[in-house]
Amino acid sequence: MLDAHLQPHRDYLLAQSAGQKLFLMLTLRPQAAARQARPPLSVAFVVDTSGSMREVVTEPTEHTGRTAVVEGKTYEVVRGAKSKMDLVIESLRGLLASNLLRAEDRLALVKFDDTAEVLVPFTGTSERARLLAAAERLDWYSGGTHMGAGLRAGAVLLASETGNRRLVLLSDGQTFDEALVQEQIAELARLQVPVTTVGVGDEVNTSLLLQITDRTQGQPIDVVPDTQSPQPPAVRASDLPAALLGDLQHAASEVVTNVGLSVRTVKDVVLDRVTRVHPTQTEVDRDRTPLPLGNVEAGPGGTYILEFSLPARPPARMRLAQLGVTYEVPGANYRGEIPPLDVVVEFTRDESLAARIDPEVMQWVQQRNVEGLVAQATREAQTNPQQAQKTLELARTMTQRLGNGAMTLALDRALGELGSTKTISLGTAKTLKIGAKTQTIKVGGHDLPSDEDIRKMSGA
Repeated sequence: MLDAHLQPHRDYLLAQSAGQKLFLMLTLRPQAAARQARPPLSVAFVVDTSGSMREVVTEPTEHTGRTAVVEGKTYEVVRGAKSKMDLVIESLRGLLASNLLRAEDRLALVKFDDTAEVLVPFTGTSERARLLAAAERLDWYSGGTHMGAGLRAGAVLLASETGNRRLVLLSDGQTFDEALVQEQIAELARLQVPVTTVGVGDEVNTSLLLQITDRTQGQPIDVVPDTQSPQPPAVRASDLPAALLGDLQHAASEVVTNVGLSVRTVKDVVLDRVTRVHPTQTEVDRDRTPLPLGNVEAGPGGTYILEFSLPARPPARMRLAQLGVTYEVPGANYRGEIPPLDVVVEFTRDESLAARIDPEVMQWVQQRNVEGLVAQATREAQTNPQQAQKTLELARTMTQRLGNGAMTLALDRALGELGSTKTISLGTAKTLKIGAKTQTIKVGGHDLPSDEDIRKMSGA
């Protein structure tokens, strides 16, 4: 029910040359029978109900001239605008009114502030009134931000669910219980539950949210208040309902779940890194066995890059590794295994053969590298703005050559900000980091970079 294809970035490698890298593209695509087996969904929404969620994030129709103090922060009182919480409730209303959900799907709702509380346990979508009533109660609460407690409550609920499970975390601030968050990340990864993180505003811990999505093979969503004039790849706060509905549509199309990858290498061949690069980008936890590749959608499938370090070898055709893939198709009540996949290349003394590079594989490698450059630049901006500018310019060149227009524009804005302020703001850094994860694109045909372009970008 699942097809797999391997493609190395080079079919030929230089003989007797130590320290070479091999980038291997693994593509997984569900077969027709799996694509038609839409699994039942079990989605737990874990919502931050701290006081800052009452902050207005859309344009008001009337300014009253009055202010209000909530948990030590002063806010302007306006009319006709929507708060973060208003939009969360609106999103849940829209989901319950949509035709996306089926009778067998189940939803749960957890709130967290100073404490966590299950507002409604997993409930069939036929009980829309009960689910809607729980959503309307979100506006009753206030307090601090104890994200770990909320994640723990969500994980407990999901542990007994079957089918395609997902947790959607919505928060706008730093958490007071990060140690507990770390525990729950490990638990959700063990349960193989992808987490969608929705970070609203500039004060979220972006690094923590990205750690959650990497460890669970989930997806981050970057939400910016309308009042800050957000640009893609950020999501306007007023578009949050559509963004959440789109995320659940992706979840419903994940017909293959719990994909595990086993890698056996020959002597001295080392697997350094595994990255899912499409449809979104996440790092795969190499400390777990088998390696958790997450879920695979019916349409685009999944694309992964495996990075190996190779020892020197004499001229010969050799098998470097063998891959095994296991998976589930919950909609068909099926567990399967793909026959072993051999990773075979040829070592040669012919430098012209060794210079041949597969452009499709390398464009994924370069899109993966953009994320590293973005992270590097945001660190450099704190102490060395000139070096940060050079790093951002390199990332911009890569995205421009690859035709990734959304990230090119985001990098242009960051370069402009860095030039005028000598720093990168928290909001811009968040948009860049999350954009590098979510804005990978599939380049095809004449759009692929040439061998010479690839060498200029990567030195490969």
